[in-house]
Amino acid sequence: MVVEDGFLCLESSGGLPFIVSEVPRQSLIIKEGEYFLYTYENGDMTHGNRAGLGLYYRDTRYLTSLETRVEDMQPLFLSSSVERGYMANIHLSNPDIISDGETIIPQDSVSIRRSRLIHYGLLERLYVRNYHIAPVHLSFSLAFTSDFADIFEVRGMRRKKRGRIHRPRMENGAFVLSYTGTDRMKRSTRIVFSRPPDEWRLGKAGVEVVFRFLLNQYEVELLELQVIPLEEGEDRAPLSFSEARTALRRSYEEWVGPATRVETDNNVFNLTIQRSVRDLRALHTRTRYGDIIVGGVPWYSAPFGRDALITSYEILMLKPELARDSLLFLAAFQGKTVNDWRDEEPGKILHEIRQGEMARMEEVPHTPYYGSVDSTPLFLLLLTEYLKWTDDMETFNALEENVDAALRWIDEYGDLDGDGLVEYARRSERGLTNQYWKDSGDSLLLPGGRLPCSPVATVETQGYVYYAKRRLGELYIFQGDLEKGKRLMREAEELRRKVEDLFWDEELGFYVIAIDGEKKPVRVVSSNGGHLLFTGLPAPERARRVIERLTANDMFSGWGIRTLSTREFYYNPISYHNGSIWPHDNAIILKGIKRYGDHAALLKVVEGISKAGISMDHLRLPELFCGFRRTRFGEPVPYPVACSPQAWASGSVFLILQALLGLSPDAAKGILYVNNPCLPPWLEKVTLRNLRVGSARLSLLFRREEEVTVFSVIGKQGEVRVVVEE
Repeated sequence: MVVEDGFLCLESSGGLPFIVSEVPRQSLIIKEGEYFLYTYENGDMTHGNRAGLGLYYRDTRYLTSLETRVEDMQPLFLSSSVERGYMANIHLSNPDIISDGETIIPQDSVSIRRSRLIHYGLLERLYVRNYHIAPVHLSFSLAFTSDFADIFEVRGMRRKKRGRIHRPRMENGAFVLSYTGTDRMKRSTRIVFSRPPDEWRLGKAGVEVVFRFLLNQYEVELLELQVIPLEEGEDRAPLSFSEARTALRRSYEEWVGPATRVETDNNVFNLTIQRSVRDLRALHTRTRYGDIIVGGVPWYSAPFGRDALITSYEILMLKPELARDSLLFLAAFQGKTVNDWRDEEPGKILHEIRQGEMARMEEVPHTPYYGSVDSTPLFLLLLTEYLKWTDDMETFNALEENVDAALRWIDEYGDLDGDGLVEYARRSERGLTNQYWKDSGDSLLLPGGRLPCSPVATVETQGYVYYAKRRLGELYIFQGDLEKGKRLMREAEELRRKVEDLFWDEELGFYVIAIDGEKKPVRVVSSNGGHLLFTGLPAPERARRVIERLTANDMFSGWGIRTLSTREFYYNPISYHNGSIWPHDNAIILKGIKRYGDHAALLKVVEGISKAGISMDHLRLPELFCGFRRTRFGEPVPYPVACSPQAWASGSVFLILQALLGLSPDAAKGILYVNNPCLPPWLEKVTLRNLRVGSARLSLLFRREEEVTVFSVIGKQGEVRVVVEE
């Protein structure tokens, strides 16, 4: 955390600072496809705000401000809600309207309701209703501007040169804001109203329109507007609000239809599940390159390899076809050559793709950028887990060359110094210093605040490689390719022994976070070691000690497991990665705790995370929250610039539920294993419907009876057995 030009800067996952001189405590975010809108809770975006508010499309801000006035005064905010990811409802009213010292329209006499949605841009329906006992005559104005800033500019990166903003114009009944970038692409924002404004003014970078209303008592007038972002060569016919709403509702219904339905006896938890499902649908994005779950809004509404892979893993129980989408998308961009600018190598899975002006001009290397050490093993890991749920060998066969290329990357390029570990070292001058999941610049430090020398091997990355090779080895043996399968199993076992020898620290009673380029352990206790648990790598006694430490007071805050122990010299509960709490991090650890059968620890952490979730806005787990101790604060403390919704936070609910229920599929054998389900006291009944294992469908009922959880099969379609696994 630093101060730059008088503004607080927080390190972000992209290795860039956020300028957060203004952090809106309450905001609204709606998203559909490659579009999202980020505003204050009243629906406005003030001119010159430093919160990054705006209407975005393909990493460019097409609307910077939208300011609403009634008789030149800001309306009074009443309430807002975002029940669906694509739609928001906002209620406003009028302040006292005074003329010649006399109140001519009392406060709260006029209701202004804004219903807005995202569908190829912003569509808004304004209802203005008079509740005054007499007719009212008032003016209603809207002002729009756009800076057409690249998302990296918004996040704090300075540019040597920008393109040219053109003077706004009126064209065929629409107001047009436009910009020609340094990439020579013209970008436009087209603003259309359902009726012509009574007045309008064009400025250097924006437009203001005025509508006048004369309303009798209880009379309502309707006004619709559309704000449509367009890249050069694009054109879209206006779509009515009703048509867009109907299309979006149908799209959500079709997306949710095939998914597993989860019903419980806890109404609050049911709402959390519904919110998570809707958020996942909102983040599942159709791009020009294919479908993928993007990282999160507002800052990471773009394809991220690691994020998509972990999220898809978390929600295999819910909707396994999303894993297929992500695997096919990422395979299409698998590294082909050695490119230092993009940290690319043959067989490597990408970190991030951006489509804005700065990426097109190679001011940033995100076309795509490959600086992620764990995306490649996670690609293999997800594929093997996807097959466990689906037995979709058609997809596996289509990806077999990609699998071989990923394995070669692990062995040849990932192992930078030939020691059998997978490491990272930045080569791109605009790349990430740290390339594991905690990829902020200060997430891995030595005493004195020094960065460890490269190349760096983080502990959880080795666990992912071990798990991927072992699972692939089992798969090839099952298919009859004994030579390849046994080789991978042998390599996995060699890596397991190496991790146990090099990363275990007997004095700490824990796995160190990393081994640096001088082969010295970075003796830091962090959540990374907990990721080894779900891979099954640790010996049982070491796993027990890891779980004890993760649930001790220095790691467990009461709300969840911190990313870093409070005993470490650079612990900071308000930091991005050095003491905060990440729901997905906890979900992965909980899956591992379940694997080793420690139900007391499992329920302890689940209770903390669930209590944190119901305290959050919209019953939504955010990307992260601060790591303050639960006994000191009445509720979890939000992180200032966390994404919400965020993909792997939304997906964490389902991985946690899978751990509680003890579900483990083997679709190739037609079996669903159920291992010692354990529901917490606040969740006494869970029903799963339309749970898919291969081509079969199951409905299961889990009930908590005193201290024991029992289950029964209440429906089945297709050939599948449910086996109790000890």
